[in-house]
Amino acid sequence: MKILIQYYIILILFVSFLFVTESTFAQEKENSNSFGISALVQDSQFDILFPIFLSESAVLAPALGFIYASEIGSDISLGLVGRFYLTKKVVRPFLGGRAGSIFFSPASSDDGGADPESTTDFLVGFLAGGEYFLNESFSFGVEAQLNATISDENSSRFGNPGGTNINTGAAVFATVYF
Repeated sequence: MKILIQYYIILILFVSFLFVTESTFAQEKENSNSFGISALVQDSQFDILFPIFLSESAVLAPALGFIYASEIGSDISLGLVGRFYLTKKVVRPFLGGRAGSIFFSPASSDDGGADPESTTDFLVGFLAGGEYFLNESFSFGVEAQLNATISDENSSRFGNPGGTNINTGAAVFATVYF
């Protein structure tokens, strides 16, 4: 059942991405750069975002993260980030939100010991920050976050298996727009 839920979440995110991409390219824009690729760093986590301009002041960015440790297992994170720019200047403050899932898949054990179980954790958050555009094709940004996480009952990721956590975070990113 847990695997089925994971597949449904991935399918929903993928269909949403396709829908947003198709409607974005159909719009007329005065800026020819309508999408990009971002590298986002938060703690020891590195994510790749694909920001898509829905309008001059709104961006939706599907997010993907991956971590692999040979003796432990792998984490795959999938999510969506929305940003609403408050001005259209060189420095653009923004407000937004994020939602996503983090899927842990344990490495197989060759020593006959018990393997940990696969887990799925969920995150929903609010963010505020700013993005500095060097030109219309390149920017740097920083964001402050307030996140709520819901942990799987077998997950120790947030130190509260089966519970809900509220935490703050910060991230920096660089984006190339095409």
